[in-house]
Amino acid sequence: MTTPPQELEEFDRELQPPELIAGMEAGLLYRGRRILSILSQFIVGQGAAQGINLAANLFLIHRLSLEAYAQFGLALGFQNTFSVLMDLGLASTIVPLVADRRNDKELIGRYVRSANRLRNRTFAVIAPCASLLFLGITHRHHWNLMVELLLLGSVLVSLYSAGTMAYFAAPLFIFRQLKDYYLPQAMYGGVRLMAYVVLAFTVGLNAWTAAGLNALYQVGTSRSIRSKSKRYFTWPSHDSPGTDREVLRYIVPASPAIIFSAFQTQISLFLVSIFGGTVFIAEVAALSRIGQLFVLMLTMCTILVEPYMARLSQQRLLRSYLGFILLTATACLPLVWIAFRWPGVYLWMIGAKYEGVRLLLGWYILSASMNLVSGVVWVMNRARKWVFWSGSILEVVLVLGVQIAFLALYGVRTTREAVFFNLAASFCYIVAHGYVAIVGFIKGRRLQAAVAA
Repeated sequence: MTTPPQELEEFDRELQPPELIAGMEAGLLYRGRRILSILSQFIVGQGAAQGINLAANLFLIHRLSLEAYAQFGLALGFQNTFSVLMDLGLASTIVPLVADRRNDKELIGRYVRSANRLRNRTFAVIAPCASLLFLGITHRHHWNLMVELLLLGSVLVSLYSAGTMAYFAAPLFIFRQLKDYYLPQAMYGGVRLMAYVVLAFTVGLNAWTAAGLNALYQVGTSRSIRSKSKRYFTWPSHDSPGTDREVLRYIVPASPAIIFSAFQTQISLFLVSIFGGTVFIAEVAALSRIGQLFVLMLTMCTILVEPYMARLSQQRLLRSYLGFILLTATACLPLVWIAFRWPGVYLWMIGAKYEGVRLLLGWYILSASMNLVSGVVWVMNRARKWVFWSGSILEVVLVLGVQIAFLALYGVRTTREAVFFNLAASFCYIVAHGYVAIVGFIKGRRLQAAVAA
C-alpha cells in the first residue's frame, strides 16, 4: 500500500528511523506511479487531441482554395488574438493562487467564479470593438458581406466558449484530471474532422462552414469540460469582491504585456491583411498551422510544469528552472535543423501550392522555437508569481521599438517580411522574460535570507 505525499510530514514527526525509511520509500513509490500516470494521460490525451486538431487544419489547408483559406485563417487569427485580449491572463491566475491549497474546494470555486465573471465583463466591452475591426479588415479585400458576417459570428461564439473552457479546465489541472480535459477535445475534434471530410465530398466545404464547425467544436468541448470540472470545486452562492481584488492584484502588473502580446501573436497576419494581398494572407496563415507543432510542448509546460513550479521549494527551484529551459531548447534543435536542411518535410504538410514559403521555413521554425523557450520561461515566472511592472514595461518598449524600426526600414507586405518581423520580436521576448526571471530569483533569495535571519 502506498502513502500519499501529504502524509510524509507525519512520518517525519512520529515514526522511528526504520519505519521512517519504509514510509519514505512508500511515498517515493506513490509519487513515481503518480508521475507516470500523469505523463501517460498527457501523452495520450494531448497526442490524440492535438493530432486530430492538426489533421483537421492540414485537411483544410489542402482542400480550401487560397482565398477561402485566407478567409478562414484571418478569422482564426482574430479568434486567437482576442481570446487572449478578453482573458487578460485571468484564467492563468487560478492555479498559482490556489498553489498548495487544492483541498479547499470553496476557495477554488471562488477563484473560478471571480475569474469567469471578470472575463465576461471584458467580453461584453471588447466584442463590439473586435467586430468592427474584423469587418473593416475583411471589407478591404472585397469579400462577400454574408461570408464576412458568418465568419464574424463563428469568431464571437468561439471566443465566448473558449473562455468558459479555460476557467473550468483549471480545477482539472490542479487535480491532474487530464483525461477529463482531453477526452472531450478528442471526441468533438473527431466529429469536426469527419464533418470537414463529408462537406469536402459534397462540395459544401468553404471558409464559413469550416469556421462554423470550429465554433460548434468550441461550444461542445467547453460544455463537457465544465460538466466534468464541477465535482472538483464548490460553486459560491454569491460574488466575492475580495477575491476579485486578489485576482486583479495578481494579474494587473502583467496586463500591459498581456494586452500587447494579444496582438503580437498574430500581428504579422494582421499587417499582411492590411498591406498585402490574399495570397500572402493564406501563406502566413498556413505557416501558423505548422507552428501547432510547438503547441504540444507549451501546453505540456502549462498543464504539468506550472502546478509543479508553483509548489516547488526555493532550494530546488534553480535546478528545475534551468532544467526545463534546457529540455525545451534541446527538443527544438532537431526541428530547426530539419527546417533548414530539408524544408520539404514541412512543406509536405501544407501542400505544393505553398511552395513560395520553402526558403522561409527554417527561419519561421527558428522564430517559433525561440517563442516556445520564452513562453516556457513566462509560464514558470507566472507560476512563481513573478509578475512585475518593470518586466511588462520592458517587454512592451523593447518589442515595440524593434518592430517600429523594422516597419520603417522594410515594411510588412509579404510573407518573407512577416517571417523576419516575427523573428526580430522573438529575440525581444527572450530578453524580457529572462530579465523577469533574474529579478524573481534575486527577490526570492532575499526573502529566503530574511526568513532565515
